[in-house]
Amino acid sequence: MSRIQNILVCFGAFWASLWIAGLLAGPFGKLNDRVVYGDSVLSALALGVMSSMSRTLAASLAGIIVTVVVAGRKSELWALIVAVLYVIDAPVRHHWGYPATGWDHLWQSVDLIIPALACMVAAVITARLRGKKGDAEPMAQPSAAR
Repeated sequence: MSRIQNILVCFGAFWASLWIAGLLAGPFGKLNDRVVYGDSVLSALALGVMSSMSRTLAASLAGIIVTVVVAGRKSELWALIVAVLYVIDAPVRHHWGYPATGWDHLWQSVDLIIPALACMVAAVITARLRGKKGDAEPMAQPSAAR
C-alpha cells in the first residue's frame, strides 16, 4: 500500500506544480519580454533556461514536497517520477511556421530538461539536509550521581 500512496503523492505533486507554474508564468514571463538573444550556443542555453523559469521553480518545489512527504529511506528517488513527468508530459508546445533550426532545437531541449534536473537536485539536497539533521548525535545526559 505504501508504494501506491507514494506514487499518488508524486502525481499529486506534479499536478500541483503545474498549477504553481501557471501562476508564476506571468511574473517570470516579464523577464523575457523584449529580450533579444543572439545566435550563439550560450544564447540558446540562456533562452532555454529563462523560458523555463516558472516550471523550474515549481519543479524544485515538487521535488522538495515529494522528498518530505514520501515515507522511506530513499525518498529522493521518488522525485524521479516527477522529473520524468516533466520531460514526458511537459505542458510545452512549440509550433513553427518554418522548419526549426539546430539553435531552436537546442533551446527547446534545455527548456524541457532544466525543470527535471532542478526537481532532482532539490530532492537530493532536501534529503541530504534532512539526513544530516537526523544524524546528529544525541547530547549526553548529565549523570544523576554527584
